[in-house]
Amino acid sequence: MRLNSWFKSMLLTCGVAVLAAAFSATALAHSVLSSSMPGDKATVTAPEKLELTFNEPVRVLRLTVVHGAAHQIEFGFTPSTEPTQTLSYELPVMMMGAHTVNWTVIGSDGHTVNGTFGFTVSAEGAPAHQMMHSHGNSEETPHQHH
Repeated sequence: MRLNSWFKSMLLTCGVAVLAAAFSATALAHSVLSSSMPGDKATVTAPEKLELTFNEPVRVLRLTVVHGAAHQIEFGFTPSTEPTQTLSYELPVMMMGAHTVNWTVIGSDGHTVNGTFGFTVSAEGAPAHQMMHSHGNSEETPHQHH
């Protein structure tokens, strides 16, 4: 009889621990970039639009596209206080070479998150398409939570 009571107690304790861990992971989760077009590290022919999709609706504070080291590309971005999960902007004709996309958003948890990814425009590239971003592996382009 004592063993049965001990087993029930351990089972309840483990269940509570699992629920607490799941709640903590959800509570600590921040906004992440799920996919983009062009994709991270993609080599593409002239892309017609820039599209970013996040794992949840975000308020976008900053979004830039930089060619090379410092040539900022104008494409009509304005910050928004309205939460949105997917951003889409028409791009001007893009110069050949490396481009870096920088973003800063506020997630539903109120934390500011920023990140960056890059793509290359080349005559030998493929047409741009939506590509998933990986999270948690060592090759991922960094994003920071504030």
